Formats: sequence, structure tokens, C-alpha cells
Amino acid sequence: MKHLYVLAFAYLLLLLPSCKTDKPTVSGTSLRALEQMKQLELTATTQRKYFYQSIPSASGLEYVQNFFYIVGDDSPFLYKLNEQFKLEQTYALFDTADFATGRIPKAIKPDLESMAHFTYGRDEMLLLLGSGATDARNKGFLVNLSEGNAVRELNLSRFYTFLKRVLKLETEGQLNLEGLAIDNTYTYLMQRPLGPGANVLIRFDSNDFKHFLMNDGAIPAAAVYHFELPSAEQHRASFSGAYTLGDKLFFTASIEDAPNAIEDGEVLGSFIGVIDLKALPYATDALKPLTVPAVVIRNSDNSPYIGKAESLVVMQGEEQGFFKVIVVSDDDLGHSELLELQLQVK
Repeated sequence: MKHLYVLAFAYLLLLLPSCKTDKPTVSGTSLRALEQMKQLELTATTQRKYFYQSIPSASGLEYVQNFFYIVGDDSPFLYKLNEQFKLEQTYALFDTADFATGRIPKAIKPDLESMAHFTYGRDEMLLLLGSGATDARNKGFLVNLSEGNAVRELNLSRFYTFLKRVLKLETEGQLNLEGLAIDNTYTYLMQRPLGPGANVLIRFDSNDFKHFLMNDGAIPAAAVYHFELPSAEQHRASFSGAYTLGDKLFFTASIEDAPNAIEDGEVLGSFIGVIDLKALPYATDALKPLTVPAVVIRNSDNSPYIGKAESLVVMQGEEQGFFKVIVVSDDDLGHSELLELQLQVK
């Protein structure tokens, strides 16, 4: 009988998802990528700005089939913009009763902080994720753009419990997922730290991640990477959005003097940065986070942009080293702004 208990326990261990698999090996290619990334010089200059009175608290941005989609962290709607950034349609994701004042109260909002596009079979999908900072924020939504924007709500409590274990987060309110990017190979989640912790990137195999989402399958194995971002006024910049293009992961980050993952604070600056994904093997040590290049977003007069950058879409420019970047920001007052930026990487 004792042997049966031992076998049963061993079987249960095998069923648990892993946070240690898929650890990359360091190679010459990785070293070259690291050296090249460290030498990058970035400039991010605003070309145009668009203000949206009726889109509150923009937090996620995606571009699919010539349309931009925006989600707000205290809004029940998905907003569809054309390529001229004009609002064309609004879709309800869930019950709008709590939106009577124009913003869902903090205590009950799902806090949708990130969004990414992926394909599943013939369907074009959007995935929207709550931050995970409270039980109310352990939700996600799948929007099937190919089926009339049909919406499916996800209970992510099991997944977020796994992430807390992977990240060694022991108290409520420490999980704070702010960025999401999905490509054909990998899915990336960004954890925005509180206090002295490093910024964290969590990577999953995309096929495994899609199977988990679409079929309530097993939680996929996770690989974890740690990063150091710029500081200002004794506060460090933290991840807020992610977008992959080729072998690069572009991100927005901001410095916000906030006491926790729930309350807002004074914005001290916003950044755009880039991670060469081939250099990830050098970011596996939590005690030695990898410093990555990031630059302050500047207005056309070279003054720093004061808004809180929340998410981005990156498009290859006509010249090598130049990118057209679309950024959405949140003013914490119930409005949103969209920026057209030119990012130079040299």
C-alpha cells in the first residue's frame, strides 16, 4: 500500500506544469545578439497625437487586417479604429451596467491590461487579459474576429495561481500582468514589478498556450527572464506593453509613483525599448537582470512625453533602422491618447 501512495504522489508531480523546462542554452549567436543589443541607440519622437474623450483608460492595442483595436482597463468595450485612427465601432465584451459613470469602479473592474492577436485554424482571434492583481482581475476574454466578434469569457484563476508560483509571489496584489505578445513560435507575458523587483518576461510555446486557451488544456511550461530598465527620481521604469516583430520584442514602459498594483500614481516618464530575443539566455538569473535599451518618448519639440504609455504596435519603416510605432496612453482621468511615433534604432 505504501508503494501505491508513492507512485500516486509521483504521478501527481508529473501532472504539475513546469517553470523550469525550455531553458535555452547560451551560444555564440546569443552572445552576438547580446553585444549588438547593448550597443543599440534609440530615439522615439512623436509625429502626431490623437485624443479620445470617449475611450477611457486605454491599456491594450492591436492591429489586425487594417484595423486597430483598443481596450481600456476600466471599460467593458472593445474599440475598433480605422487606419486614420477614427473610431468606427464599439463592441461590448461583458455586461455594461457598471459603466454608468463612464468608468468601471476599481474594486470590481476586470482590469484588462493587455491584448494580442493570434490565429487558430481559420479564425482570427484577440486575447484580452486581466492583470491578475485581485480576484476580480483573474479574467480574460477571447474575441473571434472571424465569427462576428463573438466573445468568450475565460476564468484564469488556475493559470494565474500557476504564474504566482512561478514568480514566487506570496501575497495578494503582487501579480501585475501588463504586456502580452503572441507570435507563431512563442507567447510572451510581461510582469510589471512593484517595489525593488525586476521586470519579468514569461515565455510559453504558442501551440501549447493556444491549446490551453481554446480547449482548457494543460497549463504550458514557462521560461522566465529578468530585466533591468531605466530609473528616474528613485523610481524604476516598468513594463506596460509588448509587441513582437521578427526576432525583436518591442515594449513600452513607464515610471509611475504608485503604492501598489491597484492605485494610480504620478507618471514620471514613458519609454520604448527593445529586447533581442536571441539574447534571452543572458536574462535567466533573477539576481542579475539583463539591462536592455530603452529611450524616453519625446514630443516633437524634444520635451519628454508626460502621458502613461500602455501598449504599442510596431511597423517596419521604409528605411532600415526606422520603425513606425503606434502607442496608446492612459491619463488616469477617463480619457485616452494615441501617438504616432518614429522610432530609430541604430
